[in-house]
Amino acid sequence: MKTDHPVISGIFITTLICLNIISRDFYPNPPFREIPDTSLINKRNYYLLLSSRKNPDMVIPLAHQSLKESEDINYTRGRADAFLVLGSAWFAKSFNNTDSSEYYSMQAYELYQELDYTLGKARACYYLSYIFSVKGDIQEAERYASLGLKFFEEAGDNRGVINSYNSLAYFAQHNKDFKKAVALIQQAIDVARSTADTIPLADATNSLGNIYRDMTLFSRAIDSYFEALRLWEAKGDSAGIAIAYGSIGLMYYHQEDWNKALEFCNKKLIISQIRNDLWEVSKTYNTIATTYNAKAEYDSALIYFREGLKLDYKMNYPSRIASGYNNIASTFLLLSQTDSAEFYIKKAMEIASGIKDPELVYYYVTLGNIQKSQGRQRSSLESLTKAYNMGKAQKLPFVVQDATLVLSELYSLIDREDLAYKYLKEHHQIKDSISNAAYLKQVTRLELQYDYDKKQKAAEYEHMKESIRHDNQIRQQRLIMSGLGILIVLVTLISFLILRHNKLRSRLAQIDLEQRLLRAQMNPHFIFNSLCAVQDLILAGKPQKANTFLTKIAKLMRNILENSREEFIPLEKEIETVRLYLDLQQLRFEKEFEYNIRLDEGLDPENISIPPMLTQPCVENSIEHGLLPLKEKGDLKISYSLSDGLIKLEVSDNGIGRKEAEIRSAENKNRKSVSTQVTRERLENFRKTMRQKNISYEITDLYEHDRAAGTKVVMMLPYKKIYA
Repeated sequence: MKTDHPVISGIFITTLICLNIISRDFYPNPPFREIPDTSLINKRNYYLLLSSRKNPDMVIPLAHQSLKESEDINYTRGRADAFLVLGSAWFAKSFNNTDSSEYYSMQAYELYQELDYTLGKARACYYLSYIFSVKGDIQEAERYASLGLKFFEEAGDNRGVINSYNSLAYFAQHNKDFKKAVALIQQAIDVARSTADTIPLADATNSLGNIYRDMTLFSRAIDSYFEALRLWEAKGDSAGIAIAYGSIGLMYYHQEDWNKALEFCNKKLIISQIRNDLWEVSKTYNTIATTYNAKAEYDSALIYFREGLKLDYKMNYPSRIASGYNNIASTFLLLSQTDSAEFYIKKAMEIASGIKDPELVYYYVTLGNIQKSQGRQRSSLESLTKAYNMGKAQKLPFVVQDATLVLSELYSLIDREDLAYKYLKEHHQIKDSISNAAYLKQVTRLELQYDYDKKQKAAEYEHMKESIRHDNQIRQQRLIMSGLGILIVLVTLISFLILRHNKLRSRLAQIDLEQRLLRAQMNPHFIFNSLCAVQDLILAGKPQKANTFLTKIAKLMRNILENSREEFIPLEKEIETVRLYLDLQQLRFEKEFEYNIRLDEGLDPENISIPPMLTQPCVENSIEHGLLPLKEKGDLKISYSLSDGLIKLEVSDNGIGRKEAEIRSAENKNRKSVSTQVTRERLENFRKTMRQKNISYEITDLYEHDRAAGTKVVMMLPYKKIYA
């Protein structure tokens, strides 16, 4: 999968970094030495340039005001500076449409030439260099960068010299002339070391790391990134620190230490989001997504790729949009969703072809892999051969490595073993040349050394403070700390043992309650009556009906035994058990009773689980003590609903009521008390262990015109969702 990280994806990364540098370096000091008529214009232009990248919409109208005021008093320098501000602001506002920024920057350059203002010419050339680089005209970009270097040197502006070397090094890097790129960036580093400010040194050192990374000299790249991080941290430069975190995260990615890669990328993401740096946020989203793909967490990868794509659309940057579609296509391929993968890769290739994006070569690799997965071998061969040839021409070892492996597999499928062997051999040769596992391991060593250096300095500072204290005070503090440490360990151990004991005791109590309830549910009286009913059906010559009820008895017994082993069961299973029980109980009535089970619309019985064996005892009490003695037809209603984060179970009947039932049968009273008491104890145990105070059990007598009209039981039960 192609991302922004294993290979540099475009010029714009360095463009934004360098424009950030020049915006803070435009004027070393505010220009307060002008005559009074022009000083206000100069001050305004100075501060507008500093804000041009962060707030272009605010800057543009104010820059036009400066331009008009300068024209009114025929102040050429003010006009030139205002044009440069407009060039910078329009570049930041719409860096994919560079016509406006090119026009204004060129106007500034011509006016500076007219004035023969060397530093102004240098700054204008610097901007024009990056404008042409974004347009893809690298030759013209290099020409203006070289002019800018010449003018900065004539003006004695070290910052400008460093930035120009940085730019020229990047263009050489883009052209794969790494020897020249290293030489140029080394000159930038040499000049930066001669200055008192470490920021330009950090910028150049990080650029050196990027060059080494593209050369697959990972050991040198790692050294450079950590050195840049030290320098940026020393100056508190948040933008630089974020860049260093991202580069170090990338090294961990190559090392296949996914968790460390995510750790550093998330550090960078936080800083970039605070800075509202959309480009860096988008790039970091893509790095995180790529890491999730490496961990085979493809759904998470798609989320981050799509978040990055949203920002790319917001920035209106086509090459990044194309790259985002390629990443999404590659992820769908990993999910074996080849139709979706083909849809997105074609969108990527359409955009890349329209803007002549050099990244198109990577998209041919992705397309070839998709076609191979679809069984379209001929199309796959064409796409991958094109990627292979383009990768060779552009000197892209990662592309050639990926293409040769798949080409080898394809030729093997069509029995061209000679070509299969040729490409496989080339694949391993390239892989060996860019695999520097021994060097990659140095990232861990450097990080440890870096942390050690920071801790060592902190320890030395603390030692200086402690040296002024009395020795006996130090010993006393150590004794106190040792005592506290021992006390904390003891308290922690005792707390752990107490919690473990309480947990075990609670679990044993729960098991005991479940066993007691199981015995209550499988009482011999019920089983005997049910079997007698089956026997009566057999003797009455109704074997089919007897078989049906015997099957229900067996299924009910199995459900009860299975459910008793689980702490929570699907609501669907509980309802099935209750229905079986009710069907069997209807055999015992001379006159049948009716029952109705209702579920709230918001409940999904397949995906909600509740404690088992809580509904049946209530139903049994209603039948045995309420409906059985009733002369008219009985009516039993059962409902489940959601209420205050719990499942509300209601069981109501139109029976004779509790008082009449107690008078009629002391035996039934005893049996009822057992199941009712066990149910109350089970719910109380859930209330304690799950810390939900609203779990409850309530029995209400129903009346109609002061006459007993039945009983209603309301239970508030805990529940769990079966799926996340």
